Amino acid sequence: MNIEKEIDVDKIFEKIESYFGFVPKIFQVMAEKPATLKTYYEKLETINNDDTLPSLTKEFVAIGAASAIGAENCLLTHLKVAEKFGAKQEQLLLAILMGSLIAETDALSKSLRVYENFKEQV
Repeated sequence: MNIEKEIDVDKIFEKIESYFGFVPKIFQVMAEKPATLKTYYEKLETINNDDTLPSLTKEFVAIGAASAIGAENCLLTHLKVAEKFGAKQEQLLLAILMGSLIAETDALSKSLRVYENFKEQV
């Protein structure tokens, strides 16, 4: 029995679309491997259903992370979802600025450590 044939990709897509408002490209491509899509979606669903943080807060985290790593498509997707959950423009901008600040701080931290080590060798 082929497990891939038993997975209802359309049902997964319906759930994804109800959350994001569309089916992001990563899910569309993963549908070529339904078991992989199902596993990835179940992880997303588990995190989204965890009420330790409110949904909007999780979206702010996603926005900051997407900003930090330069994931433009993810950033745009999570901006839209956060807006749907009631985020204000200034909150969206702050989440981007926080994520970018962390990325900059990480780059500076690594670079300045190399610089400090370099100075000690001279």
